[in-house]
Amino acid sequence: MGLKEDFIKEASKIERKGIQELIGYLKTTDFFEAPSSTKYHGSEAYGLIEHSLAVYDIAHELHNVFELDLSLESISICSLFHDVCKANFYAKEKRNKKTDGKWHEIEVWSVQDSFPLGHGEKSLFIIQKFIELTNDEALAIRWHLGGFDPGVHFGYPSGFSYHQAIQENKLLVLIIIADLSAAYLLDK
Repeated sequence: MGLKEDFIKEASKIERKGIQELIGYLKTTDFFEAPSSTKYHGSEAYGLIEHSLAVYDIAHELHNVFELDLSLESISICSLFHDVCKANFYAKEKRNKKTDGKWHEIEVWSVQDSFPLGHGEKSLFIIQKFIELTNDEALAIRWHLGGFDPGVHFGYPSGFSYHQAIQENKLLVLIIIADLSAAYLLDK
């Protein structure tokens, strides 16, 4: 089974109304072929799906390790769909790079955001077109970048919201840790 099939299999276990429509929407995008970033984690084709599945695996494993009392469905939703904002977000372009004193044309990923709503905000917006989220799920998806979200470094209004959310929401903390682990511990 391939990555796309693995993702669809795990996502289809979610019993939330509209989940099949969300999966169907993702099939109309480049979600299953896209990179996860331009030059950091998963910066190659299929990096996004690989990253999403890694976050899913890590989040479920950590849930067991820490003996948390969280909804497995919530963990699945947040881990699998936290980065849907990256669908139709990257494009290939050519750039010149100097190697061994000579210029060479290389292909690189670049950002071409047709709907610049933000990162967690955009994922939240897309997901909620298809499925209803709990408050904890919405906060976990919105703030999954943790300290890497630019908004958290300002006291008001975003920083205040983030710091309150992270203190009150174990699902958010779990998703942040799983996301960081997949990006910085597993990515080669």
